[in-house]
Amino acid sequence: MLLSAESNTNLGHTSVYAVVDGAGKAGFGFDELLIGLEARLAQVPELTYRVREVPLRLDRPWWEPDPDFDLGYHVRHIGVPASGRGDVAIKELALLARLHERPINRNRPLWELYLIDRPDGRSGLFAKVHHALVDGVTGLDLVDPLTPSSAPNGSSPDEPGEVVPSPRATPDVLSDGELLRRAALSQAVSPYNWGRLGVSLARNIPVVGSQILPTLAAQWASPSGDVEVESGEHVVPRLSFNRSLGPNRRVAVGTLAVDDIRKVRQRLSVRFNDVLLATVGGGLRRWLAERGELPDESVVALAPILVDATDQPLGTALVSLQTDAADPVGRVHHVHETMAALAEQMGAQSVDTIRKLYQASPSVAAMAARLVARTSAASRFHPPFNVVVVSVPGSTSPLSILGAPVDHRWALPSLVDGCGLAICILSRDASVDVSVVADRDLVPDVNELAEAIVHELDSLVRAT
Repeated sequence: MLLSAESNTNLGHTSVYAVVDGAGKAGFGFDELLIGLEARLAQVPELTYRVREVPLRLDRPWWEPDPDFDLGYHVRHIGVPASGRGDVAIKELALLARLHERPINRNRPLWELYLIDRPDGRSGLFAKVHHALVDGVTGLDLVDPLTPSSAPNGSSPDEPGEVVPSPRATPDVLSDGELLRRAALSQAVSPYNWGRLGVSLARNIPVVGSQILPTLAAQWASPSGDVEVESGEHVVPRLSFNRSLGPNRRVAVGTLAVDDIRKVRQRLSVRFNDVLLATVGGGLRRWLAERGELPDESVVALAPILVDATDQPLGTALVSLQTDAADPVGRVHHVHETMAALAEQMGAQSVDTIRKLYQASPSVAAMAARLVARTSAASRFHPPFNVVVVSVPGSTSPLSILGAPVDHRWALPSLVDGCGLAICILSRDASVDVSVVADRDLVPDVNELAEAIVHELDSLVRAT
């Protein structure tokens, strides 16, 4: 479903950008990155798999090892120019947006990694992974090697000792004939697959196929997915960015101080995440008011929550961000009450559980982005929310990549038609990194939104 739903404007991947202070650090560089990734391929062979389409689409796509796998194709070295017209930060954000908006080549394994030289001497690591490759909990292993802040199984790459990979079944490289034979067996065991086969054949029958396709499709339409959305009675306003998407993106980033968030949390006796969501709501209110677009109804966010489930560890909740309220303290209390009720209703897990189960924040962000894609597929163009807000608690200890400390980590989610704005929050030991991704044409002032969120926290600290 994630592969078939992808288009030139609705892309199916998520990205992570880490800023690393690798200047002068022995063991950090492009060659070392290649060596480290090559060593990790044994633990995560899925990084060498590609998608194989069945002829005439008589079956779902299959995974197979890429017989021509080339690590050098997936790992590239580029830089942000330090001279010429334009601010360096603007150039860097434009580069991130350009990398993020570009589709992943379907003929190769569905991931890319870029080492970016920054003019300030630090380095950037930009990783891009398709949602189809990040499948639930097992997909967490796929993101860590791309931004190797931790070795497989949660151990530090700087610690001695051997990491024993868990056994994995490797798919075969099949000829077209063998692929068709296995596809026929797959179809034979399921009436549902026979229906899909009829639709696929109808698409490929000249003239007549277009006439019988609507009837077949009505009987054998793909299901909308098994994602349940928990929500209250929300009136969702339609905003300028709640329209169909174009192919280009804008990216903005900001950083919040953990100490400021903790001050507000302690003074108001709420959760850390409640303060973050209320800060985003207040920032959106400021930004929409400056645009002359503040609606009477509150903006509604889709906010994934970790739940106690084996088949789907993330649930989706629709949350009012209280953008219709001027009081920042009241906004925090309202968000706290809403999230507490949803947490009880959905069986949400604690922050400690999240940190224990998922070592890397970008991993959970990738899972959340995949869940958003599944959720919105059932309501394409008219999703029951205005904005996506993903908030992920991260490690309380300093992070490093190949021995170099990580200064920032921003996750860039994909967008879906009807929702041209997404905000992702990754908490770290001393700061919280906020990233904003938007459709280039629908949200030209994305930097102003990131600044409004930062200013809102300052106001909240003063108000408490």
